[in-house]
Amino acid sequence: MKILCFISLVMILASCTPQTPQKNTSEVASYPFVVEDDLINFTHESGARGLRHIGESVGSGGALFDADGDGDLDLYLVQGTATDENSPKKNILLYQNDGEFIQGEKPCGAEDSGDGMSCAAGDIDNDGDIDLYVVNDGPDSLYLNDGTGHFTDVTQERGIEMPLFGSSICFLDVELDGDLDIFVGHYIEFSIDAFTPCLREKLEVYCAPKNYPGVPCSLLINDGKGFFSDASASSGLASLLGKALGVLTSDVDGDGDQDLYVANDGEANFLLLNQWKETGEIKFIDDAYIAGCALGEGAKEEAGMGVEAADLDGDGDEEILVTNFEAQTNSCYRNDGGGMFLETSFVNGMGPPSIPNVAFGIRVLDVNLDLLPDIFITNGHVIDNIEKLTTGQTLFAQQDQLYINEGGTFKEVSPHLPAELKVGRALISGDIDNDGDLDLISTTWQGSPRVLRSTSAGSAPVIGLHLSGDGVSCHRDAIGAIINYAVQEKTITREHRVQSSYLASHDPRLLLTLGPKMTEAVVTVKWPGGTEETATLTAGSYHKWVMGKGIVSQSQFEKPTPN
Repeated sequence: MKILCFISLVMILASCTPQTPQKNTSEVASYPFVVEDDLINFTHESGARGLRHIGESVGSGGALFDADGDGDLDLYLVQGTATDENSPKKNILLYQNDGEFIQGEKPCGAEDSGDGMSCAAGDIDNDGDIDLYVVNDGPDSLYLNDGTGHFTDVTQERGIEMPLFGSSICFLDVELDGDLDIFVGHYIEFSIDAFTPCLREKLEVYCAPKNYPGVPCSLLINDGKGFFSDASASSGLASLLGKALGVLTSDVDGDGDQDLYVANDGEANFLLLNQWKETGEIKFIDDAYIAGCALGEGAKEEAGMGVEAADLDGDGDEEILVTNFEAQTNSCYRNDGGGMFLETSFVNGMGPPSIPNVAFGIRVLDVNLDLLPDIFITNGHVIDNIEKLTTGQTLFAQQDQLYINEGGTFKEVSPHLPAELKVGRALISGDIDNDGDLDLISTTWQGSPRVLRSTSAGSAPVIGLHLSGDGVSCHRDAIGAIINYAVQEKTITREHRVQSSYLASHDPRLLLTLGPKMTEAVVTVKWPGGTEETATLTAGSYHKWVMGKGIVSQSQFEKPTPN
């Protein structure tokens, strides 16, 4: 009997490892990013005044998007609460000019002064430019873009009333009617008047989320003209109390509509299956327990922060990744098809190195352009005086981690750089220099953002792709589109989303890595709603693909900047 049990265990472990081709080497020649800490003139203000209110410790995020339509990515950064009430803080929009992020001479109109957490960039009114929704601890704000990078606050007139402690947000077309709806995650119920300090070893610390009641997430439905109605109750979301931090969209059950995954802090995570295709109703049901992605390693509730989804094993469906607290592994829920998942972080190698850290932002990207998806995670503790509570092994500021895909398992190759440690929060991705590789921006607690500029451009052929719906049957952002292309006798599948990670909204353009010596690839796009289109695209350029019109413009990648 013992022998049979051992054989069964070996077979189970073998089945947990993704079956993909092995790489020829286990080493990365050099760290594939240049770290720049002095590029962005912005300092995050948490509002910390020594009182240790929990909201101070978890923000804040930002967005990379082309605000003024000039072809370059601009950066919107969300502020926390001002430490000086006589000097109210403002979120800022930094326009990119000659490779530098600079503030405009005039206010952009989206200088939100709420207690900020996150934001989402997307074309809410389907007019061809990118608008902004800002999530606060308190009332949220919606800003419409006039096409030049100037915004108007339309929160009240468009039906937005979100007074709760918000966290992450994502845009999606719930009922496939051609416009963007809004899903807002909410964190906890917190009251300054009812606040009681928490002690650990007689030292006051930030309280854990278990000390506060959970709250439901919210759903705002677009009427097609950019006006919204609250469908939180009728959709079933109002009955699900959680402590949401990371959220993302993914068609988990493959039925053609967008589902939602929510990472809850200290509670079971949600897998919210959209029932539109099945019932024609705007309704979500939580399937996380049945699907196997509610709990972490050892079937325990964990402190979910950041979320990401990607096809790590090349089988055409997406795994779900969640970042967690120290003494917990970051989670990798392998998609086994049929809506079922299996936690595999120990087997694939990304679990053990994550245990000492408190992880927040996460992105899956091909950092070395070898056709295998890698994982980047930014870390930072939430207890600002943690060094006084330990023997020195745990730090408040922590090192980022890069996991290189070695053909089914991941190896940590975190940098040994002179760059200072920072308290990482959001992780935002985008090709900030338009050279055909993905750069990263990490926001930091009480600090300035860190830019990680990729050095991989030119090492492999890459196709740039900018999808745009027709604005009628498919919203302009085309969130939920499925992209397929063939490389080296295998098909690579990507699902298009703009919001994921932690408090982050990313560059909406996609980068498709090709094999050596390839100059083009046949790319198929399955648009939200089911329409499919195919085109042959050449490497070395961004292609703007409008549904029903095909490729309407191309722009060559910029030459990589010497390191």
